[in-house]
Amino acid sequence: MNTANNNHDMISYCGFYCGACPKFKNNSCVGCKGEETKCATGYTSCKVRPCCIAEGINTCADCSKYNSVKDCRLYNPLLIRLGQFLTRSSRRKGIEFIKEKGESEFLKFMIEKSWVTIKLKG
Repeated sequence: MNTANNNHDMISYCGFYCGACPKFKNNSCVGCKGEETKCATGYTSCKVRPCCIAEGINTCADCSKYNSVKDCRLYNPLLIRLGQFLTRSSRRKGIEFIKEKGESEFLKFMIEKSWVTIKLKG
């Protein structure tokens, strides 16, 4: 998967942008869209990937089960919420961005910022 920055497979199922990830850049991660089962973050017990594969969707932005990913228990385990609090980031904001503006605009934004996930202000 480590190819062109505008490849839509560079967006993880949960809304990360792999193209800015140091592990992905140094080829120690293949991302979650390939055949490997390891999540791009190294979180091997990711429940989002198998759910998206089972639903046949590219990201959680395409999910029709919930109005927002914040309502999904698979998407919001405690450790992820804690990590996002500590890093002042939000993968949910990435999914919301994709829902509102599409994957192409998300890629353009994330490439410009060189972010793995949306940073929170403050």
